[in-house]
Amino acid sequence: MMKISAYSHLLLNLYKEAQDLPIDAFQDTVLSSLQRLLPFDSSMWGHGVLKEEGLDIHSIHLFNTTPAMLEEYAKVKHLDCAATAMQAGANLTLAFRNSQVFQGDERRGIREFCTRFGHENFWISSDIHPKTGFAQWISLYRKDPLQVCTAEETELLSDLAPHLMQALAMNRIIHSERLLGDSAREKWCTAIVDQRAVFHYCDPRFADLLQQEWPGHSNEYAPPAIKAKFEHHTFQFIGKKIFIDGRLEKDLFFLRARHLTQADSLSPTELTVARLLTAGKTHKGIAQVLDRSPETIRTHVKSIFRKLHVHNAAALAGILQQTD
Repeated sequence: MMKISAYSHLLLNLYKEAQDLPIDAFQDTVLSSLQRLLPFDSSMWGHGVLKEEGLDIHSIHLFNTTPAMLEEYAKVKHLDCAATAMQAGANLTLAFRNSQVFQGDERRGIREFCTRFGHENFWISSDIHPKTGFAQWISLYRKDPLQVCTAEETELLSDLAPHLMQALAMNRIIHSERLLGDSAREKWCTAIVDQRAVFHYCDPRFADLLQQEWPGHSNEYAPPAIKAKFEHHTFQFIGKKIFIDGRLEKDLFFLRARHLTQADSLSPTELTVARLLTAGKTHKGIAQVLDRSPETIRTHVKSIFRKLHVHNAAALAGILQQTD
């Protein structure tokens, strides 16, 4: 009865916290709760592609371990037959023992890696897209060689894993929508993409905008023109038909997009001047805010009016509303 009660309590909190917590805090909180139901010492929770040469990680959340573990794993991942075993099915939860799964001299490197980082007994639970091979997975590790993963525990994780992955997806979508704010939802749509350009979430309106800009492009991946911007933590893309901006949070880009507007032809400085002008600032007041001369501001205002084909601040305000 205690196990059932704890399981029910975990599920209730899982979906509540998916709505309330930031992404990193959500994953840490969920894993801490899971530890009480299914004891483990450390964890990896991420997205990537399971390949014959090992796990190709796109995004990752580490729990009770350090980035040094990932650096060392990269050296031995070609020996990881546990990861490749997960390719046997779209949805699998399997338990492994370091001493049994990584046998032989040829796998000595990964056995030593597991011992060094406390991966003596562990589970991997994955959900693999059959078409792309893109996987969501969670790995839980025990450092005690004698604390073997039982069949009952494996079944429990198998039941829980789809909820963990769905709640994380919800958490990210909710976070993405909150970046917009209520007033912007009519004009803007959102997407979440990792640094390998794989979409983790794509609003149907966002997908439609991509098709307008790049007809026939697959909506499973961000177009090359967007991926090229990923070297910056924040960026803007102005296309022929769409405007996209994005920002990096940990290892995911949160994007928002809308139709291109007249105001997108303005430079960043001109846009700032335009917003100050429509807020009621005089040329002199704008000059003080931006530490520029009034003459420079007048030049900017003339350029703004010429580009947007308006003659006063009231008409300018109507155009700027399209970008909010």
